[in-house]
Amino acid sequence: MQHKHTDCEIVAQPLSAIVKGGLRSIAASFPVFASLGQAWNEYETHRTSSRIQELLDNLKAELGRLGQTIDAHTDALRQCEDFPELLEITFEKVRKEFGEPKRATYARVLGRLIVDGNQCGHDEKVALIDSLDALSELDLHLLRLFKGKEETAIGDLGWRSLALSGDVNAQVWELACSLPRLEARGLILKTSTHTGVVCVRSPLNQDTARWLETKYRLLPLGKSLSATLF
Repeated sequence: MQHKHTDCEIVAQPLSAIVKGGLRSIAASFPVFASLGQAWNEYETHRTSSRIQELLDNLKAELGRLGQTIDAHTDALRQCEDFPELLEITFEKVRKEFGEPKRATYARVLGRLIVDGNQCGHDEKVALIDSLDALSELDLHLLRLFKGKEETAIGDLGWRSLALSGDVNAQVWELACSLPRLEARGLILKTSTHTGVVCVRSPLNQDTARWLETKYRLLPLGKSLSATLF
C-alpha cells in the first residue's frame, strides 16, 4: 500500500530536503529541467560555505575594531555563555540575507553583543538580532540618526544626510515608510503628531512640513541597537 506523507511529516523535513525532492519531481515530469536540481545543490553548498566564512571574517574584523573595548571587558567576555546560540541564530539570518551590507551589519551587532557580555539579557540579545531581519538598510541608517536623542521631531534628525533620491518632498515620504517598521519592531514610538500651523519653506509643501514636526521617542531596544550601528 502506498504511503501518503502527512502534513506533519512534510513540515518535519529540512527545507533543503523538501526543495531537492520537489525539483526531482519536476525533473521527472519535465526532463528538460533536470539541471535545476544540480543548480540548487551548487547554490546551497556555495551559499552556506561562503556566508559562514564571510560572517566569521566580518566578526573578526569587528572584534579587531573593538580591540580596546575588548581589553576593558575581559571579565564580561568570559561570562558570555550564550555566544554559541547567538552565533547560530546570526548564521541562520545571514544564510538567507541577500544584501552584503546587511550581512556585515549582523556581524557588527553580534560582535558588540559578545563584547558587552551579559550587560543585557539573553532575550534582548536575540531580539536585537531578530530586529535586523525585518529592516532595510535605509531603516537602519534612519535608526542611527536617533542615536543620542531621547525624543525628537523628524525634521531635527538630520535626515538629509541620508542622500535619498527625488525631490525633497518625495524624500520625506520615503522616510515615512521606514518609521512604521522601526516602530513595529519596538525600537521607536510616536509620541505626538503636529496638527497646528507650520512654517513652510520652499520646496517643502504644507503636508510635508507638518509631518516633519511629528515626534518619536527612542525606546530601550532601539537605543541598544542604534549604539551598535555603523
